[in-house]
Amino acid sequence: MIVKTLDEPLLEFGNSNSWICPKEGIRRFTPYDMGQVRPETVKIGIIGKSDSVDKILGWLEKGRYYIDAKPSKQPKLFPSFMGFQEENGFCSKLIHDDSYIRKINNTDFEEVYDSPNEGEVIERAVDLYIADIRFLSKNKRPDVILCVIPESFVQRFNPKTESPNESENTDEEDMDEDEKENEGGDQEYNFRRLLKARAMKYHIPIQIVRDRIVSPSGEMQDEASIAWNFYTALYYKASGTPWSLIKPPSTIVCYAGISFYRSRDRSTVQTSIAQIFNELGKGVILRGEDPILVKKNDPVPHLSEEQAFNLMDRALAEYREALNIYPQRLVVHKSSNFTEAEAAGIIGAAQKNSINALDLITIHRKTNFQLFRERRYPVLRGTLFSYDQRNHLLYTRGSVPYFGTYPGKYVPNPLQIRIYRNDESPDLICNEILGLTKMNWNNAQFDRRYPITIECARKVGDILKYLPEDAEMELRYSFYM
Repeated sequence: MIVKTLDEPLLEFGNSNSWICPKEGIRRFTPYDMGQVRPETVKIGIIGKSDSVDKILGWLEKGRYYIDAKPSKQPKLFPSFMGFQEENGFCSKLIHDDSYIRKINNTDFEEVYDSPNEGEVIERAVDLYIADIRFLSKNKRPDVILCVIPESFVQRFNPKTESPNESENTDEEDMDEDEKENEGGDQEYNFRRLLKARAMKYHIPIQIVRDRIVSPSGEMQDEASIAWNFYTALYYKASGTPWSLIKPPSTIVCYAGISFYRSRDRSTVQTSIAQIFNELGKGVILRGEDPILVKKNDPVPHLSEEQAFNLMDRALAEYREALNIYPQRLVVHKSSNFTEAEAAGIIGAAQKNSINALDLITIHRKTNFQLFRERRYPVLRGTLFSYDQRNHLLYTRGSVPYFGTYPGKYVPNPLQIRIYRNDESPDLICNEILGLTKMNWNNAQFDRRYPITIECARKVGDILKYLPEDAEMELRYSFYM
């Protein structure tokens, strides 16, 4: 058994500058895509009740300027926000006028509550927003549409688990960062997921935000942190690249994550795959073609050899279409153990597409083991405990020397890493997983518990279950986050 601490992965920002922290990197060096085609302006549409929209307009105006950090003994953990403006930081600005604002009548919103069925209430509320999303998409074509949700509606559904805006980090480690599901009749009903799925056919990313964001309460993040998360997500959804991983010196690597999701009526299991093209985090979303057969003696879903082959072959075809080149190495992350059939299908697809190196990695969120330090803080982020060459524990959350503290609220749990097959060293594989935890642009968090491959695939599944099989699906992650 070996214990070591992996180096914290660096991120790349404007003009090839690197830094350890997303927020400080953007503040010091501007976004990664500075000097490239990027969103120098972000044209936004806004939908919501009149009083909610007025609150958000005032908050957006405030976000143009400097927002003080909250008093803290860890100033690097809670930095001030420099403002979303052209002169520094993101070097971009929001633009809109009254014609980009669609206000929902108070009486129309009150009518959604007429039904005693929660599912129908959610359907009616989604319809209100979709009507205005349709109008903006046909007549104005904003880069991103803000859907402002009144607090009274949120408190009726998921009062404890929803965040003030969907880019805020809730830091609920062991809750899988999943939203609580509402059930209406025999089907799952979730406002956010249904709205995302219904809006997809209009081809404009949406950002859901609660109107209480303008006055953060004690259980919420501080104003500067909320602004950091909100504007990072907004910049990315407008097709910007806030930061990237440091590019490997030679090998062209493609990362892919496979996860499973149940249909809304829980009758079938489907596969979602999030393909991360390269260190820039550019990728596509794919959905498995056939329902997954779940055996009675094994509740964990698995792909057949044919399903695994077809899914990965499609993913590699998308990769080539996007970059006009095949990767030299393919890394597949999966949230359950690989079966021989799954491995054989993926290996077959890799061989067909002339992949030189292949790593098949299982990432489990639960383990019976934990490590402890003698000091007051949890183990360091990046701590790697190796039983042998195949089995490892990796702390993707933990104490961070850069902050001088542990930035979480709960005792961190390691991920269990099982290497089914590998052509690269376990240390490199685990270091890549650590780096990919910094690639979720839905906020400016220093680290996430899961690599973007797994987190993206799971979040995608949440939305795909609400999308009819014959409906056109978006390939970009910004439509699912």
